[in-house]
Amino acid sequence: MQAILSFLTEIFSQPAFLMGLIAFVGLVALRSPGNKLLTGTLKPILGYLMLSAGAGVIVANLNPLGGIIEAGFNIRGVIPNNEAIVSVAQKMLGVGNHEYFAVRLYFQPDYRPLYQV
Repeated sequence: MQAILSFLTEIFSQPAFLMGLIAFVGLVALRSPGNKLLTGTLKPILGYLMLSAGAGVIVANLNPLGGIIEAGFNIRGVIPNNEAIVSVAQKMLGVGNHEYFAVRLYFQPDYRPLYQV
């Protein structure tokens, strides 16, 4: 039982797989055909992975630039870049937040009638 819980925790702690699971559940609810289930699930997973990889490349390339500017112009500061901030936030906050939002969505009084059949 512990191995199953550990496996599920590893899967759900990856934001890309969680987005794919949400897309899959939505497509199943819409009763989409099998080919749409496959492509509709893989697209968010691959899109998120590509976005994360691109943000990582930008962050890796901008870090040395900060040192060069600091040494060359004798100034201190940061390079504002939304993708870099998103990448850092995803690495810091990506694990564990989905449980909080799922529980809050279920127990929030405004959304409770949606789950009662």
